[in-house]
Amino acid sequence: MYAIPGNPETFDRSSPRRRRRLARAFAAALLAAAILAAVFLAPPLIRSARSRAPGIPSEASILAAWNAKDYETVLALSEEGLAQRPLDPFRLVLKGFASFYRGVGESDGEVRGRYMDAAVFSLRKALTSASVPFRSQVGYVLGKAYYHKGPYYMDEAARYLEAAYEEASSRGEEAPLDILEYTAVAYSALENHGKSVDFFERALARGKTDLLLLAASRAYVLNGQADKAEVTALEALSMTEDSLVREKSRFLLGELYLARKDFKMAEEQYNMILEMNAESADAHYYLGLIWQDKGDPVRARAEWRKAVSLDPMHTAARQKLAERI
Repeated sequence: MYAIPGNPETFDRSSPRRRRRLARAFAAALLAAAILAAVFLAPPLIRSARSRAPGIPSEASILAAWNAKDYETVLALSEEGLAQRPLDPFRLVLKGFASFYRGVGESDGEVRGRYMDAAVFSLRKALTSASVPFRSQVGYVLGKAYYHKGPYYMDEAARYLEAAYEEASSRGEEAPLDILEYTAVAYSALENHGKSVDFFERALARGKTDLLLLAASRAYVLNGQADKAEVTALEALSMTEDSLVREKSRFLLGELYLARKDFKMAEEQYNMILEMNAESADAHYYLGLIWQDKGDPVRARAEWRKAVSLDPMHTAARQKLAERI
């Protein structure tokens, strides 16, 4: 056999250089196989994985539950979608709406408060999006949610409710009647009685009810408009068939007449209250004030004693009995 001239390691499989070359060739082959697998096999695998991943409930399914007033289902479907899309404005809005209406029906104040907190959080978060749906309704519900959170949130309630009303008006839409009533009461709680009267009058222009007239009459009193307060209270009295509204209207009229020293008219109102409700400690208390102003302390104290006998915890009457008059 003839020896082949040249490097003796060229055809020697056991040489270190040969082994390194074989290793590099094998690694290159594996890399090429991996690339081919990625190109041809990855898309089907991704599609398969996506088909197995949980889907997001559709907007149509959420709206169907909303239209059925199934607020628990709206909450569940919205939260399921938000778990995957935390900033989705549609689902945030529907979750906020459902939280509010679910909470309004709660008799437990603590539970109701939690629902109102959830409504405020979701709706405020939704408003950070430029594409928030139902924008004017969002402000309306958000304002009412703040209202139901209590007196410390009346400023936010008034702000969002008034903004929602103005936005609806700018679009030529008629805002819900209760948006005016809520706004009026919120401003009254903030002691902005001028704004309160303004919104009550807007509400009355849309339609009068006994309760609305009574509330407006109280707003007129607080705003120093006694004449309008009297007219409105009398209108509520003539319209109502509710004994409680009738009693409250007469108390308000009695207060107005007593303030202007029209003792005959004031006494008439309080006696009418006692005809409806003989157990009214307040009526006896105010009759005592009339007799005090008329200079008859004996009859005044007799009325205050009746008030205390009917309501031992009637603080104002007890204080009067403790005074030397």
